[in-house]
Amino acid sequence: MQLLLIHSDGFSWKVNDKAVSSPETLTDNILREYSTENSVMVIFIGVEKSDSDNTSQLIDMAILEIQQALQDVKENNIILYPWVHLVKTTPAKPNDALRVLQTLHKQLNNKSDFHIVRAPFGYYKGFSLQCKGHALAERSKEIFSEKRYEKSKETVEVTTAIAAEDKVKSQFYILTQAGNVIPYDTFDYGELTDFQIFVYYETAKDRAVSSPPKHVAFMKQLELIDYEEGSDAGNFRILPRGYIVKHLIENHVLEMAIRYGAMVVETPLMYSYEHPSLKKYLERFPARQYIVKSGDKDYFLRFSACFGQFLTLSDATISYRQLPLKMFEMTNSFRREQRGELAGIRRLRAFTMPDLHTAAIDMPMAKKEFEAQFKLALQYMRDIEVSFETAFRMTTDFFEENKDWLISLINNLEKPILLELFNTRYAYFILKFEFNIVDGQRKAGALSTVQIDVENSERFDIKYINILGQEVHPLLLHCSLSGSTERVIYGILEEQIKQIQKGFKPQLPLWLSPAQVRILPLTEVFLPYSIEVAEELERKSIRVEIDDRDLSLAKKIRAAEKLWTPLIFVIGENEVNQEKISVRYRKENTQEFQPLKEVIKYIEKHTTDMPSFNLVIPKFVSQQPIFTREV
Repeated sequence: MQLLLIHSDGFSWKVNDKAVSSPETLTDNILREYSTENSVMVIFIGVEKSDSDNTSQLIDMAILEIQQALQDVKENNIILYPWVHLVKTTPAKPNDALRVLQTLHKQLNNKSDFHIVRAPFGYYKGFSLQCKGHALAERSKEIFSEKRYEKSKETVEVTTAIAAEDKVKSQFYILTQAGNVIPYDTFDYGELTDFQIFVYYETAKDRAVSSPPKHVAFMKQLELIDYEEGSDAGNFRILPRGYIVKHLIENHVLEMAIRYGAMVVETPLMYSYEHPSLKKYLERFPARQYIVKSGDKDYFLRFSACFGQFLTLSDATISYRQLPLKMFEMTNSFRREQRGELAGIRRLRAFTMPDLHTAAIDMPMAKKEFEAQFKLALQYMRDIEVSFETAFRMTTDFFEENKDWLISLINNLEKPILLELFNTRYAYFILKFEFNIVDGQRKAGALSTVQIDVENSERFDIKYINILGQEVHPLLLHCSLSGSTERVIYGILEEQIKQIQKGFKPQLPLWLSPAQVRILPLTEVFLPYSIEVAEELERKSIRVEIDDRDLSLAKKIRAAEKLWTPLIFVIGENEVNQEKISVRYRKENTQEFQPLKEVIKYIEKHTTDMPSFNLVIPKFVSQQPIFTREV
């Protein structure tokens, strides 16, 4: 299904002639001609032949897209206009297309906030509109059926795990804090819009994208990350401001892992296909590899830290007294995702993954560590200040045996979760959870995750000596407390896009902002005092830059706002004479005139227990190059 949404100052149409042999009958509700001068969202719709494969879900997804578009522009008036010229493949048969349009109209009508008019189907019509021309006035959406998506996948070599995942039968439910297990398609989502989008994303399994993600413009505007045309698709360059953010994200999760008791290691970047343990593992892990040739041998770039850490553990001598044993690594990882699935920094091919693995004696110990890691991941999500949705995935037998324990975990979340139950275990894990970001494209990206692995200690011959002196294979837990660094940045940016739509200023968490303060001297006369203020802030490990350019104050403020600078200082005669600071607080959208020590207290309050890092760009703005131009 193809949608073209135009926010217009008025719209009109007039039927001229039949376009199909049996067009829709014109009635008091389906009009020969229509005209309005009111503001309206005109939705042109092209229904394709493949849309008949999964019509109900496609309509649900279309409604979510339409609701978001209306919310973005604060519009309640809708015109549905059939337009076969949008179709990219084969048009649906007229009767099928009309049925889709009628169903969409009916379901939208059930939303009492909307006033809907539908243009007649099966006619040549003249129409006129006047697009409003604002940033959100035009948008197009392509909604795939799952069958069409599967046909469009590029041909790749798949592992037995991928094939098994395609064949396994799974059922999706909603699990509430009260312990109710409800089929996902009968659950009353109410105001849980993001949760509903997430559920449909997961159940449709449509990973393809048809337009640039919204966060891409902001990652460039903030000079964090940019595309690298000299590399493979899905590989990005990290710019200096992005390096600060990336380092802080990684350092925070590293510190959490160390406090949790993890040992830190580094392992190789590439591995041999011929290693017996790795060969077996690759057949059980659903990922696609980059291949590197060295001499006459093929190697693959790692797509996680599992290989190096498992091989390290297999060579270690471990006692039951040392369990649970935790090992952490910050890994540069590579997965050759399908090109149609690549989407900015949500889904890419080269990324940095914090990987924690835990060896446990038995299932009670594994569950205890799973719960501890779940709570650590929950804390991390709160530290990066993003909203998220949760999925738990497991076999039906495991769920029935552990239902009360699982409910006690989700009670930490204060909202329902998506529950996926498998009829049989198809991969190495018996249980896992994910925290997922829902973005502006109606897609989701998994961040934090923990899995209980019941296979790989035997596959990699990892053993510990039990109390009887016997060699025993432990259970293993895979954990990424934050998810990949790049995807964390994606999640933060997409969260701020939602804040913009709600009327708030976008901002990074204060502890993650590349420059936490920008000082604006009114003229060069006030530059020496600005430098003194900056040095005082730097002594408190606060990142600060000074806009020393010969520009008007208004231009300096706009430049600072464009980078989402959390605190902007203006330094002039009053500030020097009274030894106070005129400061703009972005988060509170306020302006104060106060002593510097009060400002420092504010910053310290909002960055307590968070890692710090130096500014890695010149402090003076006049010395800073511009790295991105297409913003």
